[in-house]
This record gives sequence, C-alpha cells and structure tokens, in this order.
Amino acid sequence: MRILFFILDLLAFILITFIVVTLRYGVCHTYLFLPTIKTLAPAFMLCSVILWVFSFYDFSLIKMQRLDYRNTIIAFAISLLGSAFGIYFGASIFNMATPKLILISVFIIYFSYIYFTRKAYASLTFYRQKILLLGKSDTLKLIEKTLRKSRAYKLLGRFETPQEAQKISPDNVDLIIMGSKMLQETENAWAVISTKFLNKGVLLTTDYNFHEELFKCSSKGSLKDNIWILRGVASRQQEHFYPVIKRAMDIIFCLILTPVLLPLGIVTYFMIKWVDGVSPFFFQERIGKNEQNIFIYKFRTMKPGTEEITKTGNILRRFRLDEIPQLINIFKGDISIVGPRPIWNDEYYFLNKYLPCHNIRSIIKPGLTGWAQLNFKAPPTYCVQENLKNMEHIPDSTFDSAKTRLCYDIWYIKNRSFFLDVEIMFKTAKRAFIKDKKFD
Repeated sequence: MRILFFILDLLAFILITFIVVTLRYGVCHTYLFLPTIKTLAPAFMLCSVILWVFSFYDFSLIKMQRLDYRNTIIAFAISLLGSAFGIYFGASIFNMATPKLILISVFIIYFSYIYFTRKAYASLTFYRQKILLLGKSDTLKLIEKTLRKSRAYKLLGRFETPQEAQKISPDNVDLIIMGSKMLQETENAWAVISTKFLNKGVLLTTDYNFHEELFKCSSKGSLKDNIWILRGVASRQQEHFYPVIKRAMDIIFCLILTPVLLPLGIVTYFMIKWVDGVSPFFFQERIGKNEQNIFIYKFRTMKPGTEEITKTGNILRRFRLDEIPQLINIFKGDISIVGPRPIWNDEYYFLNKYLPCHNIRSIIKPGLTGWAQLNFKAPPTYCVQENLKNMEHIPDSTFDSAKTRLCYDIWYIKNRSFFLDVEIMFKTAKRAFIKDKKFD
C-alpha cells in the first residue's frame, strides 16, 4: 500500500508541476518543464520523507482517523522551508533555476492533494474485510471495539464458541479471529472451524496475531502465554548483517551529531551549574543487554537526593537536552540509538517478579529512544515505592502502564529492522519539537 501511494504521489507531483508551469508561462515546452521538474525532484524526496515521518504513509493510522489538518500544515511548512533553503543554496553552486512562485504553488496544491487523498482513503471504503470473532478473551473484546469503529472492516459478530457461529455462511466470511485459548477450552472447536470455514477457504488467525497487526503492539493477554511470546521472539532468523549495520549506524549517528551537540552540551553544562547550582552530570546504574549493569550519563534535571525538578529541568526534558551525554554510552556500545529504554536495576528485577516475560527486554541492547517511547508515555517506577515492595498482594492493575510499555518493547524486538530503526529515529526527532496530539 505504501509503495502504491508513493507512486501515485509521484505522478501527482509531476502532473501538478506540469499544470503550474503551463499556467505560469501560458505554454509548457520541454525546455520549460524539464529544468523545473529537475530542480523540484529533491524537493519531492524531502516532502516524501517528511510525510513519512508525519505518518501520512501509515495507513493503519489513517484508517483510524488519526491525521488532521494540523499535521498537514506543519509538514507543509517544514517541507517548503527545507526545499527553499536547498534550492537557493544549490542555485549558487550548481547554477540551478530558482522557481519561487512555481515552488510555492506546487507545494500548496500538492499538500492539498495529500490531505484530501488521505481523508478520502479514511472515509471511502471500496472493500471491507468481513471478520468473524470466536472466543471470549480480553484481547478479542479490544479488537471488537476497534473493528466496530473502523471503516476498513465489517464485523459479522463475536461468538464465544464455534457452534454458535454455524449459522454464519462461510461465503460471507473473509477472516476468522480466534481466541488463543479457545481450542483448549472448547470441545470439538477445531472440528467445527475446519469443517465449516477452513475447508471453504476462510482464513484463520489468532487474537494475539491480529492485535499485533492492528496496533503494532503485543497484547497484554499474550504476556501470560510464555510459549507464544518465546516462539515469536525466537522465530526470527539468525541475524548476520543487521547488528553490523545497526552498530555502524550508531557510530555514524554519533560522529554527525557530536560537532552539533558538543557546543549545545557545553552551554547546557554551564547553564545547570550557574542557574541550578548543582553538579551538571549524574550517572544512573541500569540494566543493559543480557542483564549486564551499565551506567547511563545524563545532565541533571532533579535536585540531588530529591524528586524535585530543577529550574532548568523542564526545559532540558522537553527538548531532551538531558540525553546529550548519552552519546558517550552509544560510542562505548552500552546502548544503541534505538531499543527498549534501559531501566533502573531495582525496577527491572522488581517487575520481573510480577510481569511475565519482562526479562525479554534485555535480550537486545537498550536504546536512547524506542518504539514504546514513541507510542506510550513512560510509566512510573514502582520499585522505589516501598509500600508496594512491602505488600503481600499487589493489585494486577498497578502494573498496567508497565505492561503496555513491555508490549510495545516486545513488538519491537520481534519486528526490529533497519527501516524501523530509521523511522523511530526520525519520529523521535520530530517529537522533540512537535508534540503529538495523543500525548497532549
């Protein structure tokens, strides 16, 4: 779907440029059009990257009506300013044309096209996948709630047993989503499903699998199924090139950013020292890969020995300036750019006691940013709360936020790749300056 829309966007960009050039000059010869499209080609690529960062190619989000005019305007402004700077900077070097009015006109029309095509995709449904839910898990209830709001699916209903669904014709079903425990809990469930539906060509998946596809996050219910989690994590083929590429990307990232962030780090250092009157650096012992202890370097944002934010703390956290010293950790290889965030030792071992599969977070190198950080607010630390440590029975709801973080981390571990890492890096950079609406 992404490739198809990218091709359509490219054709639309070319057509819009052709129309604008024709209207601008009253006629469009190749000697007018070709230099213009050649000049605007890098601008189109920049637009495509920015649109990708702003999720205009994430069609699962688009289907759930997550995009609005605010994202379009911000993406338009960044693309226009970046393209104008690149074109006028390159004009002096490569003797390029500088189409001022044409550039603005093309961008206004192109981003209008982007906005309305995505809105149309979210609103118009040419085909709705017909889905039948079987079972009674909490994961199925969440899927049911989401499908009823989505225009991409037609929910035929949810039945607790296959016997109750026998009145549904298999000709009207595209996909069955089955509770992962149903075959164990319901007698003759497989016989009914296979005879009634599978033999007629209906596809079958489980609630855990569909949850990951729909939300890009493992379900909380799946955390209790150790075999399912471990099978999903261990099913990845042995990686030969990805770790090498990831480490090379870490080093290149540091080499590029160090000249930029070093002056900013020096200013931050003296600002903390003079304004807050405290030691600018502090070190936290955390859990790294394979449960090895590592020390994370950060700029101080809280007063020593307290939970009180310093005068500069909120600014440093808002723009993630307190993370600058962690470039040292990346150089050392303690952490990567992307991965599950390393957590405190006490918190890690405390949560291991109460969250199934929590220690899976440590099978890969932790990161400066991660999938969970993009999609969910960081949960509070429970290990420092002495009243929890001394309780004989802790309510399961206490760990809801930690479970959600773990579900996103597990999804990343199962699906990690070079392109996913790049996406997380770009979106993290965006988040530093532009706050997503869902986090407001």
